Amino acid sequence: MKDSMLYRNLGDSGLKVSALSFGNWLTGHTPEAEESQFQCFSKAIDSGINFFDTAEQYGNGTAESIFGNILKRGDWNRDDLVIATKFINCGKKTGLSRKRLIQGMKASLSRLQLDFVDVMYLHKPDYETPIEETVRTVNHLIEKGKADYWGTSEFSAYEIQEIHKICDKYGFIHPVTEQVKYNMFVRNKVEVDYVPLYERYGMGATIFNPLMGGILSGKYNDLNFPEGSRILDPNLTPGNRKLMQSFFLPENRDKTRRMFEGLAGISQELECTQAQLAIAWCIKNNDVSSAIFGATRPSQVEDNIGAVNVVGKLTADVLGRIEEIIGTRPQPPINWRTWTPMAPRR
Repeated sequence: MKDSMLYRNLGDSGLKVSALSFGNWLTGHTPEAEESQFQCFSKAIDSGINFFDTAEQYGNGTAESIFGNILKRGDWNRDDLVIATKFINCGKKTGLSRKRLIQGMKASLSRLQLDFVDVMYLHKPDYETPIEETVRTVNHLIEKGKADYWGTSEFSAYEIQEIHKICDKYGFIHPVTEQVKYNMFVRNKVEVDYVPLYERYGMGATIFNPLMGGILSGKYNDLNFPEGSRILDPNLTPGNRKLMQSFFLPENRDKTRRMFEGLAGISQELECTQAQLAIAWCIKNNDVSSAIFGATRPSQVEDNIGAVNVVGKLTADVLGRIEEIIGTRPQPPINWRTWTPMAPRR
């Protein structure tokens, strides 16, 4: 399996990352998860994954602590791994001010038991701190050797362009990636809004939620919710719960059933699982540097990694048939040469 892993540059940087990456967004909130996560982490590395994602916000630092313990336990070469974390809040400490970022990085590195991270993300904008202060601090942290590269997460195209303008003005290091939700049903940012950022600034996307919270995994094909399924998770945000459950509303059930049947048919034809099909569809997009997934069992890691063997089977004909089934293609991308993004309303 390791020989079949795909590797891509993170944006236009020289950093090579696996096209699939492993994260602990939903699986790192309690210390009891450490043993199962160690097994999943080990399976991921053995299968060729080198890119790992966490955040100070996950479990208010618990996720980073679990990662740190796992890294200490494992007999892996640190130089072979790409470790990323994100900053916006940890408990009552919040924001992206200079003081908060410097202290946050110190705390994260302590929990991770590392001297540096390979990629640091700004995890959502902080509208109470001047963006120039934040970008200047990120540049400072990179120059001090606390991070090698940086990116944004869940920023608008307008906000990212403003960051690049600041970097141009002061000679700061530019961000190389945006971490954003992307799957067969959430497409507009990656396929439309950010296209000029790929073209103009050489950014790449690291995407999360490729299975739409499990909707695209195949386990809901009978339109029922198995016990313990993500759609019943009380920790889901109201927006995510509403979107996921909308597929199963009485007025949508027939359409959802036809969609699931269509995707199941293509999966059977390609001799893969529906989860593998959905993940392969995401990384078929060359603007996606890496797709992040989580798992609670090594078998889930193994199944998801099988997606790399499906990418080559996604011919233009197959992709066209998928579009007919899901019907979610957004409007054509903007011509970046005439692109001026609108400032968001806040």
